Amino acid sequence: MEERFETRATMGGERGGVLATAPNPPGRPTGSPSNATIYIDESGDPGLTSKTTVAAKPYFVYGFVYCEDPRELRKRLRRLLKKMRLRKRYPPHLSELKFYLPYSDLKGQGYSISKLDTEFNTKMPMIRTAALGLIDRHATATFAAIVDKRKAAMSWTSEHLGNFAFAQTLMVNVLNVVCQGGCPLVVYDKGRLSPANSYKFRAYLREKESYFAAKGSKKYTGTLSAPIEVSSVSEPGVWAADLVAGAYYHKYANHDATYANMLPRTRTGSGERLYWP
Repeated sequence: MEERFETRATMGGERGGVLATAPNPPGRPTGSPSNATIYIDESGDPGLTSKTTVAAKPYFVYGFVYCEDPRELRKRLRRLLKKMRLRKRYPPHLSELKFYLPYSDLKGQGYSISKLDTEFNTKMPMIRTAALGLIDRHATATFAAIVDKRKAAMSWTSEHLGNFAFAQTLMVNVLNVVCQGGCPLVVYDKGRLSPANSYKFRAYLREKESYFAAKGSKKYTGTLSAPIEVSSVSEPGVWAADLVAGAYYHKYANHDATYANMLPRTRTGSGERLYWP
């Protein structure tokens, strides 16, 4: 049976919250395309609390999805979610597409493990294939950062590690490659950091960008604006990033590149960066 994987999810209606691709969203950098957006989400456990935890789940992944205009992708993913729920192939209480079903959240909604295993988890390969196909057709570029926690510095915390991989990959492997006319908006799931730590993270990004500029490693024009945190349930672009992250997590955790290989058109460069080879 396929590995169950726990991940955060939001229950409730399909709409609501901040839509990151409104015609003139706050924080849009001057000179960037009007709707250009990079969506980021994670898969895996970033925890570094014990050697046992790290050994059991050594990988942690960020998925990046860049869209010059995300409207078609967002629309298509919403339609797919609606269709899968209507056909009873996806839990009706789950209001966002995920690579892995969030068993803990769904059990809290009254689902049994048996029901999840037999009625829904068996349909996930088909749903992943359909969703990744939409991403490859309608996104502009995709990328993944895979962190092997076994090689992280002993002094690092999980937050330090996550922030480093997020910022390093965003600036070096994504913005430097895809941005030709200013910085796009950056959107990620607001569940990643507390409000206080979100403020510190924005300061960290500014310092990182200044550091790369001073070294001559910043190739993109413009200045990165503060990332926007949104509820993932309201933003199909974040669903897409979760699916990309999950595809690469599956590749490393299960030694199976089937899903990662479903993104041939949008793959940027090698499509991935491993911390650390």
